[in-house]
Amino acid sequence: MKFNHVLFIGPQNEKGGIGAVLETYRAEMEGFRMISTYPSDARTNKQIYFLKQLISILKLLITDEEIKILHIHCASRGSFIRKSMVAVLANTLGKKTIMHIHGGLFHRFYQSSRLMTFLVRSILRTCDRVICLTTEWSKTFRKELDLINLSVVLNPVRSYPFQPYRDSFTSITMLFLGTITDNKGIFELVNYLHSNPAYLQHKIKLIICGEGESDRLLSLINSENHVGKIFYAGWVNGVQKDELIAETDIFILPSHFEGLPMAILEAMSAGKPIISTSVGGIPSIVQPHHNGWLIEPGKINQLDSVIDQIFSEPAIISRYGFNSLTDAKKFHVNAIVSQLNTIYKELLTTD
Repeated sequence: MKFNHVLFIGPQNEKGGIGAVLETYRAEMEGFRMISTYPSDARTNKQIYFLKQLISILKLLITDEEIKILHIHCASRGSFIRKSMVAVLANTLGKKTIMHIHGGLFHRFYQSSRLMTFLVRSILRTCDRVICLTTEWSKTFRKELDLINLSVVLNPVRSYPFQPYRDSFTSITMLFLGTITDNKGIFELVNYLHSNPAYLQHKIKLIICGEGESDRLLSLINSENHVGKIFYAGWVNGVQKDELIAETDIFILPSHFEGLPMAILEAMSAGKPIISTSVGGIPSIVQPHHNGWLIEPGKINQLDSVIDQIFSEPAIISRYGFNSLTDAKKFHVNAIVSQLNTIYKELLTTD
């Protein structure tokens, strides 16, 4: 399939969730084209960068008649405002527009005031299609924003090499991939482990990967309570990330807010059981007694029963991991790209 007729709009930064999605598309879609509206370098003047990119989009849409669709990826706040301007420009030039909503706090963004709800609803209604990451989001947008132009498309991931499960174990390795911030629950997790008996007996190792409040994290894990049990690897990508996922036993993400985390999808695609929270789209992919465990956000002590079960039922890791691997097939990139292609064709045959 060729996608020369689609222009993707998103951030330049590949480290965020949207960037990871777009890079996965790029590797699979022949003729993939994208213009960024947000710079990866924090030193860059964001307003000037956006204006320059907006002009580039305008020039391309005027000169390249092959482009029929703008597939716009956005989150909340400034991201939505910038992408709304792109959508209005594309609509004015007669192009089809898709607004692809990311970000676990998008509902809080449009619920912040009546004016913001009105503005978000107005912009999304002008788009030919609004893509949600989960069925739950679609239902919420339909109810609260009165939208009918909705489609549900999961985030895509590539296939990962399958690693055989251990028959038995006396210790486990957990992996956290995400922004180092309170919203991701990582500091709660580290503090919780300080009092967990299995952790104190060196039965649990935690590897943390990501960027954010790294100095605060390092100060915490370098205390005598965590030396040799928690390892901070910083930002990882490519082969290094693949190796860490392959070597881990369980993926953990105790977030307070989420959309549909790429990290969970990647871990599932590698056949890993998941520990996470019942927020955003996570309950649609992580099911208790099937492929993982869900705790309530902020109630980290609920991990007590989870960890007790893991060590009392060693086979549960392989069983849940196999179920993750099976479930992950529905969001492998080739399946998602095929779904997008169907949406593109529908838009191009609609007056």
